[in-house]
Amino acid sequence: MTMYRANGTQINKTTAATLVTAVPVPDPLVRVTEHLWEGVRAEGTTFPPARLRLKYRKDQVIPRSLLLEACFPAPTVSAVSPATGPAAGNTLTTVKGTNFTVGSTVTFGGTAATSVTVVNETTITCRTPAKAAGASDVAVTNDSATATKTGAFTYTA
Repeated sequence: MTMYRANGTQINKTTAATLVTAVPVPDPLVRVTEHLWEGVRAEGTTFPPARLRLKYRKDQVIPRSLLLEACFPAPTVSAVSPATGPAAGNTLTTVKGTNFTVGSTVTFGGTAATSVTVVNETTITCRTPAKAAGASDVAVTNDSATATKTGAFTYTA
């Protein structure tokens, strides 16, 4: 193949390379290397889901965001109850929100909670760590991101 400029001048590979500029790709295409399945569960069934359906087939080309952001959304924290407990810790607490996954972690003022149980996608139970009296942020981290509810739990003296 021979390339020409609009004025009819023939160009070589080196010249052609100077006529293009790199364009940043915010959402590059990726090729799926094996079948990926999505969990499907009927309302009222237990978590995690038991039935699977094919989400992306092997060798399918998709924008990376469809896999990373759409399939693994960031959590949110909407409520913590009870909202107070002793500075000694060990208060059984329920955290409500969205996108909780098995393996999600919870911190109170940066200190890890204990006995963390992901009940389902919207509920986590855990025990508070010991902290000094005062308000503490509650943060939930899943494999995508961390969500924080500022001052959601108050330690009492």
